[in-house]
Amino acid sequence: MKMKHCVLLMVVSMLPFISFSKSSLRTLTFGEDIVLEPESELMFTLSADVDELPFPYEVLSFSPDGVGVEWTGKKFKTPKAGKVKYVKSDEDFDDVKDSENPCGLKVSINKKTGKVSGSFKIYTAKTEKKLKTYTAKISGYVGSETLTVTVKKIGTVSASLE
Repeated sequence: MKMKHCVLLMVVSMLPFISFSKSSLRTLTFGEDIVLEPESELMFTLSADVDELPFPYEVLSFSPDGVGVEWTGKKFKTPKAGKVKYVKSDEDFDDVKDSENPCGLKVSINKKTGKVSGSFKIYTAKTEKKLKTYTAKISGYVGSETLTVTVKKIGTVSASLE
């Protein structure tokens, strides 16, 4: 009798450490046409070039246009952000890490409402050797024709996530 109680007590005391396999990968469905399966690959596309906005400095060509965005089943995942800086030997600005995401595009989604938000950096040449960065904020909804990209005190352009 004592042995049964000891075994039962041991099992009950181990319960907090036992994990049960539960898949948290989700397929998101919005409306009738929008379905995001785990490992779906989407593409971020700007409808207009950001250099069309009235920036006070020359806009460098490190754009988020064409950056792949993956739905993992839990969240949106973008490639690792690159770093842009001045390279003395080339006497030019360069994406030193040669990244697929030099502008640091980040995208997230509210799973209940389908609201998409995020940001990326816009690099401008303040002087011949100095960068000035601006943060562009992304907002909108999955399934809408366009997302809004706003740069504070500069202007707005549209984009899509398809």
